[in-house]
Amino acid sequence: MMDQCAVDELYEAFAVLAGSDPDHCSYPKGYMKRQAVFACNTCVQAGMEPAGVCLACANACHDGHDICELYTKRNFRCDCGNEKFNGFKCKLHMGKEARNAKNSYNHNYFGRYCSCDRPYPDEDDQVNEEMIQCIVCEDWFHEKHLDSPAVDGDELTEMICVHCMNRAPFLWMYAAHLAGSPLNKESLCTVHVNAENTSDEKGKCSSVHDTPSSGQEEATDAAGAAGRDSDQQHSEAGKCILKELKAEDAASVRKAAVFWPYYWRAKLCRCTDCKRMYVESGVPFLLDESDTLLAYEEKAKTEALTSDDLLLSCLTSLTSLTSLTHVQQLEVIYQYNDLKDELREFVQQSSNQSKEVTPERFQDFLEELQARKRRRLN
Repeated sequence: MMDQCAVDELYEAFAVLAGSDPDHCSYPKGYMKRQAVFACNTCVQAGMEPAGVCLACANACHDGHDICELYTKRNFRCDCGNEKFNGFKCKLHMGKEARNAKNSYNHNYFGRYCSCDRPYPDEDDQVNEEMIQCIVCEDWFHEKHLDSPAVDGDELTEMICVHCMNRAPFLWMYAAHLAGSPLNKESLCTVHVNAENTSDEKGKCSSVHDTPSSGQEEATDAAGAAGRDSDQQHSEAGKCILKELKAEDAASVRKAAVFWPYYWRAKLCRCTDCKRMYVESGVPFLLDESDTLLAYEEKAKTEALTSDDLLLSCLTSLTSLTSLTHVQQLEVIYQYNDLKDELREFVQQSSNQSKEVTPERFQDFLEELQARKRRRLN
């Protein structure tokens, strides 16, 4: 039976990979809103231009290579086989352009992360603490290098590093009123209470690592329409929320990363001037509810569980790309026919009972499945 660590890894990998096609190169789909991306250290080495490949190419074209998983990236088109690969050809899709001009790259593509520019896991770091992803630059950071300790609380679901905060400085105004960080220790509680009392102001947000509770999911679902209604109200009234916040803004420390509550995106002003400012600052995606990682994962898991072929391919892909032992990988694949029906029933039952599908509940599900199997064998 898989241990808890393996189950957690399998659960997280499924959530990430289920939204990507494991069999067909994503290049024909253009710059995808979000997909799982990988870097091949065998083909693209230090000193070369960074490049990334889709899930299918990582499996088919770069099988046996030194692959680095980059989690998900937004607005990315697969580079496999273009001029950055020095003659290496994509096996799944021929005739790609020489390069993808709209792709964005950082040092993650060479296996380095954080402001410390270190690998993960780091052989020189005995702690190897979990890293937190910035939702703007999508780099990963050690908590100790954020200059702002992560704030406990399930409602805190997104982080923006200090560099990206300064890249879009208007966000500091919102942080002083909404963020759950040392910027304003009381603001989170105050705004959260106000949001609960005024349901049409709440909004939907994604998770970096944690999945919100069922209550939060209900709140985020209701918030989507509320955010759009709020957008229309702002336009009709001609009000600019940001100007109101500027008038109230007090001097605050602007030297640390900011942690945001799940409803913060719906609080952003959507007047014409502010929308223009988002574009100029390179963050228009903050107004897109489907941009969030939570939205991506939930959509991916729903689609995967309705397709037998996609579910099998995703299970095959994630077991080959995680550190599960060979025996554990075979256990997942060989039990597929039993697993797919049981998994659908498990997810549907959880949904009907408004229960969150956590790694712990997934572990219990697998143990019960094994117990039933043993009873059948006996």
